[in-house]
Amino acid sequence: MEDLERYGDYNDIEDDMPKGKNPLGIILKILVGIICISVVGVLAFRIILFNNYPDSMKNLYFDSVLTEHYKSNEGNISVKTQSLRAPYDDPDEGNFFCDNLFVISDISQLQVSLRFNTALSDSLKEKYGAEVDIDNSDIFHFRLVRNPGSEDGAPEEIGSLEVTKTDSMFYYRYYKLVFCGVDFGLDEGEDKVNWIRLEITIDGVEAEEPFMVAIYENNEAYSTFEDYVISDKEKPE
Repeated sequence: MEDLERYGDYNDIEDDMPKGKNPLGIILKILVGIICISVVGVLAFRIILFNNYPDSMKNLYFDSVLTEHYKSNEGNISVKTQSLRAPYDDPDEGNFFCDNLFVISDISQLQVSLRFNTALSDSLKEKYGAEVDIDNSDIFHFRLVRNPGSEDGAPEEIGSLEVTKTDSMFYYRYYKLVFCGVDFGLDEGEDKVNWIRLEITIDGVEAEEPFMVAIYENNEAYSTFEDYVISDKEKPE
């Protein structure tokens, strides 16, 4: 009888002892944690990259015309910028995105940056049956079009593309476009430009109309412009 009671005491002691953790469960928890952190990291990286432009694309570009204007005025020049309300060609497809608008009206110059994903080649092949080399800058063509000059008129081409610079980062391709001879109609009595859009055509892509992004607005609905402060690294030597 005493032996049975003593045996029962042993069972109580074993029940009170802490049970060891399952190694397999610990490994699974660690793996799940690593996967979650990796997914969040990848998403954060893609978001940061999506909203980022290389310095060569987001900075003010000093071509010969702007450099001469800057020097002749001892650096006291007016550069305006504007946040684009709809910086894409299509809200669903989003083939092209624009940003970094600069308006230097004193010399009739407009600068803008354009970005697209390398997946554009797959989209063009699927939608238009066109196989294009998106790293070949010669197949892309750009022009500016403004609102009609009259109620019965059609949109008109404005300015001319004078400088095209390219850059790349991971799966994005970038263009810096500098247009000269852009008459914004800001002086009294002139034909005011209410909006300007960038039109993009691609060799080999037979679309009904160009890809279009609204890059400039100066109308009753939206006319917010801000002074752009030129950084030291942007200033010409």
